[in-house]
Amino acid sequence: MTTSNQSSNAVNIEANSSQSIGTHDNSTPSVSSAESNGDGDQGFDFSLIRKYPRSNRKVTLEIRKYSILAEDASGDATQSVHISPHGIEFHALKDYPEGTLLKIHVNLPDYWNRKQRFVEYRRIDAPGNFKVLAKVVKSEDIGKRGKKKLVTVQTVNMDDVDEQVLKAFLQDG
Repeated sequence: MTTSNQSSNAVNIEANSSQSIGTHDNSTPSVSSAESNGDGDQGFDFSLIRKYPRSNRKVTLEIRKYSILAEDASGDATQSVHISPHGIEFHALKDYPEGTLLKIHVNLPDYWNRKQRFVEYRRIDAPGNFKVLAKVVKSEDIGKRGKKKLVTVQTVNMDDVDEQVLKAFLQDG
């Protein structure tokens, strides 16, 4: 009895896992939508960034490779081309290989005032940016000599409240 019980559990687990493949909530891009879109071979739907309402609003960014080690605290400053809760497109002078994790500081105008609408706590200082952990999904040369790159990153981790602040910033126009 125990053997048949274990095998029926294994079948149930396989059935449940096969049913859950490809099902994502609205915040996570699915492979099938990227394949039907034809925008990428990596399973990321680039329209989640480019076609997000008012994603072309420019914000300044500070970009550095993610590292656990305490390295140089400075990063490369740039400006977003497109930004959404799903990812960011920006120009860079460096080449970031696909799959590289980046720590991105997003500088929104009046960030702390905007965030206070969503939180109940107060701070002595007034932060001007929030952090996003993102993975490079595409990096392509632009310009005549290919010195400038158009880098597209997918959001891996962002604070829930900061995501609400970003959505509100993009909606305010």
